[in-house]
Amino acid sequence: MRRRSSAIAVAAAALVAVVGRADAASETLAYRVHHATYGNIGTYTNVIERRGDGTSVRSELHLAVKLLGVVVWRQEAFRTEEWGQNRLISFEGVTVTNGKRSEIHGAARDDRFVIIAPGGTVEAPANVHPSNPWSAAVLAPGAMMSTSTGEVTTVAIIGGEMQTVDLDGKTLHLRQFDIIGEKHRVVWLDDARVPVAFRTEERGAVVDFILEDHRGAAFP
Repeated sequence: MRRRSSAIAVAAAALVAVVGRADAASETLAYRVHHATYGNIGTYTNVIERRGDGTSVRSELHLAVKLLGVVVWRQEAFRTEEWGQNRLISFEGVTVTNGKRSEIHGAARDDRFVIIAPGGTVEAPANVHPSNPWSAAVLAPGAMMSTSTGEVTTVAIIGGEMQTVDLDGKTLHLRQFDIIGEKHRVVWLDDARVPVAFRTEERGAVVDFILEDHRGAAFP
């Protein structure tokens, strides 16, 4: 009887695992990061998992600037976004720049989103979205939270029309979205609404994130 009970328990656990995998969908977007002055400086990855009405986004950033073979600047970041019913439920982020650690914690509270960051505590609107363009769904005007500092700014979104874009030595036909806020960001989507590249500015220099590897089904 004990062996039979154990076998039933193992079978039940296996069934739960199979059902869990069948109910989940995963997508990985891996980018190469190119700096206008220093060339290729690292990688950025979004791993997106959707289960029912919830979506989890795990991001990793690994950057290093070298001069004459010596690393003069380094930054790494690990971030997690939890979404439910098209709303950001929680955000956890750790950024380490040249050994200095910075943490951001965010959580939905009623009709607000409370952010605890190095600069203090901020109450943002409930529809705030991080500056991580993992999906076309987050390209919305309104409040945007910086994933590196936790600061909240108001942005406008313009564009969306098909454009001919010269990117990474290639001529591509993509939908271009300009994010206008405290600085200018650009996101390019292909026909499947996959963010194949995005651009930001750091200290006046253009930094491009160019999709190198895409695995799994694209999410809208």
